[in-house]
Amino acid sequence: MLFLGALTIGMITGLQNVTTDLPSTGSDVTEVPESTERTSEMGLLETTKLSGSQVGDFVNVTIQEQPSMWELYLHHCPKWRPINHIFFQVANIFFLLSFLAPHTPSGLIWLRVALIIGCAFSGMWAWSVECYLDGVLWNSAFIVINFVYFSVHFYLMKPIKFHKDIEEVYVALFKPLRVSRRQFRRVLMCMRNVRHLKCHELYAHEKVTKVDSLSLVLSGKLVVSQNQRALHIVFPHHFLDSPEWFGVSTDEYFQVSIMAMEESRVLVWHRDKLKLSIMSDGFLQAVFDHILGRDVVHKLMQVSETMAVSNGHLPNSYEEGEDKPMLVVKKAGDGPGITALLNRQLQGEHAPLLRAAPAAPADPSAPGC
Repeated sequence: MLFLGALTIGMITGLQNVTTDLPSTGSDVTEVPESTERTSEMGLLETTKLSGSQVGDFVNVTIQEQPSMWELYLHHCPKWRPINHIFFQVANIFFLLSFLAPHTPSGLIWLRVALIIGCAFSGMWAWSVECYLDGVLWNSAFIVINFVYFSVHFYLMKPIKFHKDIEEVYVALFKPLRVSRRQFRRVLMCMRNVRHLKCHELYAHEKVTKVDSLSLVLSGKLVVSQNQRALHIVFPHHFLDSPEWFGVSTDEYFQVSIMAMEESRVLVWHRDKLKLSIMSDGFLQAVFDHILGRDVVHKLMQVSETMAVSNGHLPNSYEEGEDKPMLVVKKAGDGPGITALLNRQLQGEHAPLLRAAPAAPADPSAPGC
């Protein structure tokens, strides 16, 4: 379009500069009258009639063929000016390189850098060669605008790094769902703290602790119980309160107790702040609903499998800090089943942390934490 516009302007300019020798009258032939008049010596007007050959001698033909618009445009510059300064050539080379930038994050950096260098050389050409003040001002404005965009793109390309434990959470849960590091950092801004739990320390007490957070296990293991019955075990990269995420307000209380089976670290989010933060982002909402929904299904399968075998029992003395087994089955006859099931959940452990209550009354030693 720019080329066609320049072509049209050149043709119009050429037409304005071309002068023709065409007569102003409507006819291209100047006719000579067949008779002439002269005045006699006595003042009388005498008419002399010209012959045909004489009339032909006075005819002046001024017909000239009008050139085409294309010829006028081609011959508008009969002599080209010398090639421009090297600054002008370098500026256009960088403009050409900017047009070749790919549509990628690094391509945007390439585009802005090429435009900045091209405008700089164009401004130097306008300043030192042609002395065009308006050219210097325009190119200076272009340099400032492109530098601002370059700075923003360069900042956005800066790699975002997390702590080792947080990095493992991102790689395991969020990266497979194509959550960017910038989006995950936005989620981490709603983090309350990273809570350290000692062995046998309660994280949540049944019907006492309010549901005002969302917690993810970074390391260690925690056991979830209800009415002193063990339900399931929570491992790293699993949530402690994912069921409460759906349909439970922050002024309600936990219906289960959660206790650390060993030294553990838990990432705690402000629940309401997190929900408010992702409310405007439908993608993050879908990601959290998917991750937490999958976690709830995993917990339900664990609870169903556990309750199908037997009912685990968590004695009151254990909450008081006495050196007792982590879980003691309520019925001695059901012990091996529930113990084997919960020990199977503790994969990777060299020694089982759960064992059945002995048939004979005895004080078994608790496993070390």
